[in-house]
Amino acid sequence: MSRDKTKADMIALISTALTKRGCHVIQSTGDADVDIVKATVERSRHCTTTLVGEDTDLLILLLHYSRTDNEIIYFRYDANKQSKEHRVYNISLLKETLGDDVCNYLLFVHAYSGCDSNSIYGIGKKSAFRKLVKSDPVMSCAGAFILQNKSQEEYQILAKT
Repeated sequence: MSRDKTKADMIALISTALTKRGCHVIQSTGDADVDIVKATVERSRHCTTTLVGEDTDLLILLLHYSRTDNEIIYFRYDANKQSKEHRVYNISLLKETLGDDVCNYLLFVHAYSGCDSNSIYGIGKKSAFRKLVKSDPVMSCAGAFILQNKSQEEYQILAKT
């Protein structure tokens, strides 16, 4: 059996077992981060929801896609498996504190500053985020321009790069 076939069979087996136990299972064909966050936001329409992950992309996407009229969403960040410490973020509270403009431009700033990689254009994540929070006119204009001139699909591609 090929490795891909074995992997697909294992995923199908696990998905079936979880579905039988009442879990909602989503299979993603590509980068799953956007699908995971959208499923979390959808679930938060009905109850308080916690997303557990190791990737700051999930936090950025939650802040961008979450809705204030849903139940509370928590993001539990487990980056260091050896340490028993983890961080838990209340997305609703964070979104309220940061404000709509910052949360709307976060995907742009995250993509511009290199996402999971080191910075590009010599601008790191912290300095880009600080500029956004302090309403730096260049950063705000660039974020607004990207939002106005990109379709939703193009914007998701930008966020995944």
